[in-house]
Amino acid sequence: MKIKYLGTAAYEGVPSLFCKCEVCQRARARGGRNIRTRSQAIINDELLMDFPPDTVWHSIQYGLDWTRISDCLITHSHSDHLYPEDVEMAGSCYTNGHRFYRFYSWKDGYDRLSSIIEKDHMEGAASVTLIEPGKSFQAGDRGQYQVLPLWANHDTASSPVIYSVSCEGKRILYAHDTGVFPENTWKGLREEGRYDLVSLDCTGCLGNGQDWRDGHMSFGTNLEMRDRMYQEGLIDDKTVIVINHFSHNSIQGYDEMRPWAEKYGILTSYDGMEIEI
Repeated sequence: MKIKYLGTAAYEGVPSLFCKCEVCQRARARGGRNIRTRSQAIINDELLMDFPPDTVWHSIQYGLDWTRISDCLITHSHSDHLYPEDVEMAGSCYTNGHRFYRFYSWKDGYDRLSSIIEKDHMEGAASVTLIEPGKSFQAGDRGQYQVLPLWANHDTASSPVIYSVSCEGKRILYAHDTGVFPENTWKGLREEGRYDLVSLDCTGCLGNGQDWRDGHMSFGTNLEMRDRMYQEGLIDDKTVIVINHFSHNSIQGYDEMRPWAEKYGILTSYDGMEIEI
């Protein structure tokens, strides 16, 4: 089982479009892993995590094979994670044939996707399934992915969830955008068991003097979550822990976060990073 991080930034990207902060200025000058697009990932080259406005660029940059991509899990409806207007490219007005795509989303994201997918020229192009936190489902052409959405600590109007994804005896926790997990999510995680990889929101980077606890997390909060996961038996010394979803507003870019996280055995994501577990 493998995961590839296609984009690793929060809404604004790094560098942000109009910004002249230190992080953005350094990113423009240094380039490389300091450049971040809006967050998206893909599991086993076939299961997408989110559909941001940078999906077209990710497809070009990484040569995504859309004959293999079958399903897309939406974490919430904020535009940096769901840009439904681009889903309409799958319609007969804009393409000359392709495979069928399946989207999964809770409430608000489901409504936004439905407004696109229900158009006449989208017939036979895609579907969207309404999911519910705490209720698992299967995804993939062979039903090879066991997916459990759980409650996220984020803007409730966006219908936010995090995802536990299991396949081939391996399990990934993809936890973006969220602050400290609510207790009903911890209960669901305990029922799932051990994780091989945990990907945690680190929008706040080193926190600017305080830990981010609600809506998003920062590195100090990530360590707190890691420690509780150890206590709950959800991770062990073999579990890969990754921090992801970074904002330019938090002073640190990739070059500053990587050595700090390495002290704790934690990986700092970058656009294009691929991990096999």
